[in-house]
Amino acid sequence: MKHLIRASLAAVLLASGVTVHAACVYPQAPNSIPNGATSTKEQMLEAQGSIKQYSGAVQDTYLPCLDTELAEQIAALDPADPQRAQKEAALKSMQVKKHNAAIDELTALAARWSEEIKAYNAANKK
Repeated sequence: MKHLIRASLAAVLLASGVTVHAACVYPQAPNSIPNGATSTKEQMLEAQGSIKQYSGAVQDTYLPCLDTELAEQIAALDPADPQRAQKEAALKSMQVKKHNAAIDELTALAARWSEEIKAYNAANKK
């Protein structure tokens, strides 16, 4: 779904004459989260490290990159272009969608991780 949105927005921007940069690389989310009810402490700690690394990559690298990319793209627009406002709005719209998609994925991962932590704690009560 995320890729379809990006492809559609890129096509719209290309059709409108706006250059699309691929400078911001979306970080890869952890492939899986261990089952908290059956995982070892070591497996849970390893997963926690991967999740923290992914979260940091999204919040500290990807999202700021989107902001920088947007500013550069807006600065590159021709002020004399009669469609400048439309192009700027399209750029901002794409940036908001990328930002929201990243936050949505991060939030979903955090929710799944929270459930697995609860399951781990319940299975390992002493």
